[in-house]
Amino acid sequence: MRAAIYVRLSRETDETTSPERQRAACEALCEARGWDVIAVEEDIDVSGFSRGLDRPGLQRILTRLAELDVIVFFKIDRLARSTVDFAEIMRLAEHQGVALASATEPLDLTSSMGRAMAKVIAVFAELESDTIGMRVSSAHEHLRREGRYTGGRVPYGYMVVLNPTGAGKVLAVNEDEAKTIRKIVERVLAKDSLMQIINDLNKEGVPSPGHTSRQTTGKRSDSKQWYTTTLRSLLGNPQLLGQVIEDGKPILRTDGLPLVNRPPILDTDTWQALQGELERRANPGEKRREGTSLLRGIMHCGVCGERMYTFSGRNGQLRYRCIGPLKYRQRAAKGEEKPGVKCYGPTVAGVTTEEHVTEQFLTKYGHLSVMRMVQEAGEDFRPQIRQAEEALADLQKDRYDRGLFRGDDGAIRYAEQYAKLEERLATLKERQRTAKPGGVKAEPTGETHAEQWKRSDVAGKRDLLLNAGGYVEVAPARRGGKKLDTSRLSVHFGEEGHMRRAAAAKESEQETEAADSQG
Repeated sequence: MRAAIYVRLSRETDETTSPERQRAACEALCEARGWDVIAVEEDIDVSGFSRGLDRPGLQRILTRLAELDVIVFFKIDRLARSTVDFAEIMRLAEHQGVALASATEPLDLTSSMGRAMAKVIAVFAELESDTIGMRVSSAHEHLRREGRYTGGRVPYGYMVVLNPTGAGKVLAVNEDEAKTIRKIVERVLAKDSLMQIINDLNKEGVPSPGHTSRQTTGKRSDSKQWYTTTLRSLLGNPQLLGQVIEDGKPILRTDGLPLVNRPPILDTDTWQALQGELERRANPGEKRREGTSLLRGIMHCGVCGERMYTFSGRNGQLRYRCIGPLKYRQRAAKGEEKPGVKCYGPTVAGVTTEEHVTEQFLTKYGHLSVMRMVQEAGEDFRPQIRQAEEALADLQKDRYDRGLFRGDDGAIRYAEQYAKLEERLATLKERQRTAKPGGVKAEPTGETHAEQWKRSDVAGKRDLLLNAGGYVEVAPARRGGKKLDTSRLSVHFGEEGHMRRAAAAKESEQETEAADSQG
């Protein structure tokens, strides 16, 4: 008889029914009965309950039923975890005249009585699977409450260590990965673009969370590359606060607050600031286009003051053009009065103008250090106040909801603890009232403007120009001029540039309001 051996294991680390043990038992049965083994298929790290019949190894056997006489397996629960799946496999096998044989269970599946007994065993196997699932869930819940590691993928920024205070294992901060996370967060809050951060991480060869996780679990490592989805998923995960996440949601304590069972990588204030910044960037109205031009919002017409935008000139060359005439024609079509002076829409070469402005910027600022604004902590007792308030609420629940502190002695202990917490809360609130406020100071990043310019994309370079007060005015071109006449360009930086851009923005806003009132 031609036999196919089927081996399945839900978790590769499970040694109780290892693939080697299953295969050896099946081969022994085949040898004892004189069957020829023509195929051996395995499904490792595959759950029979959650995947049903959709298992690669099992499917390869089912597609070869016409070539087989018998399918051999270690136990019925290795072949199927539900009665429905087992009945379907039995139906397919019977249709092709293929027998089923268990290497460890005394069943004759070639008889009607044997098949009936097999179905009964399958029912109990399914029941056992459900019971095991409930026990595992309960055990995981207990371990989580004790702050212990329950298995599975280790979150980026953490590592598994032996529990220093008891049995089992716990999650501790992986300082190298945590340093990477904090550096990323610092750059996000400093308004660096996510793409710029990703490019730097990949350039420096920093392993991605997916790569690190696969190495931790012993599986084949995938690419080290970081992607936007990778970064957003990491930065938006409450696990950075030490919270326990299941099915994408925080597990809550009995008091309704998120369960925290590991050291946080970020403090609450930094986390909230980070989420606010990510939400701002996710707003379509504030999202910057990837292909934004370098001088968009910086270059203005010297005739009418309107902004200048890019277009493709002859031979596809980049040029900037004043949008003033278009706006005036639109207003005229609506019967509105044309405000301001008449403008014919001067244009200027794009590449050479950008090169000229870049040269001016680097000459003025290239050697200077890039500064970042840092929030000085000051004194803040609000987290401790929240903790004291939560402790008071927990104490009240212990007595009135959970029935603790019974009897006279219990009432005395409750009153003492409550009084201490109230006193602590009052002290903290008084300290917060007189707390020294934090401030903001500028500190060097260790990088010059020229260095940051070199590694930045177009959007990042534009941000550098805007932060430096970049403002460019373009005068009308002289007749016959083909090359860029730099005397047409008035380039301003610093306070002068900021003032000019603010004035232009205010004038544009007033014109819009006037047009709206006429409409």
